[in-house]
Amino acid sequence: MPEHLTEAANLPKRIATMRHDLWEATGQTAEIRRTSPLHYLLVLTSERVELTITWRRNHRGAWKWNNSTLTVDGTVRELARDFDDFVHIWKDPDVLSRPDGRSEIPALTPVEDETQLPGTVRQALDRMRKSAERKAADANVRAIAAATDTGYTIEVTGPKGTLHLHYTPFRDSADTWVLDQRGGFRMFDVNGMDSTKKFAGNLMAALADMFGLGAAPAVPGQTGHTQQATVSNSVRVRRHSVIRV
Repeated sequence: MPEHLTEAANLPKRIATMRHDLWEATGQTAEIRRTSPLHYLLVLTSERVELTITWRRNHRGAWKWNNSTLTVDGTVRELARDFDDFVHIWKDPDVLSRPDGRSEIPALTPVEDETQLPGTVRQALDRMRKSAERKAADANVRAIAAATDTGYTIEVTGPKGTLHLHYTPFRDSADTWVLDQRGGFRMFDVNGMDSTKKFAGNLMAALADMFGLGAAPAVPGQTGHTQQATVSNSVRVRRHSVIRV
């Protein structure tokens, strides 16, 4: 008979952490069962969504992710891309049916007069456009600049995704603009999902991916600290391995 486990049960740390993360994100406690000496099963259900995750104990005694299913309105769907994507689906199941409904790309409004942009930002914008023009395959690349609460963001959109470059004043100087040291760039895949962590803070790798290998333009205002310092990156990696195949 399956062993039904309570919150106080002595669960393996990996499984207990996943149940806690799901509870924090959804407000609902997942049911945990030990279905065999080698397997655990987690089930989280709402009126429309059901998630299952199974773990298997390996020969070293460690519990490893084994399989997952995601069901929406009784239909088995493709698994979420990562933990945050699952939470998005959990809170709004209809998002799976809406074009671009799962996109994480912030909406930006282009500045009306680009001549008023800080010199560094304008140079970067020009270089993005010139690089796209040199490659016929990238003829449909679009580059804009937008004002934000903390500075300016250049958005470059092409067939391989969307890149954001965020510029802020250097040491509170209104005359010198550089790529923000903590969040200088963000990369989104063709589905609009954040793929920044794929490039491990390497802006040139992100640009090469956008424009093609060997075609990454130089970016004015780099300080050597453009790696995105996201506290949750390690958490995202752990959650990603559990929620998605």
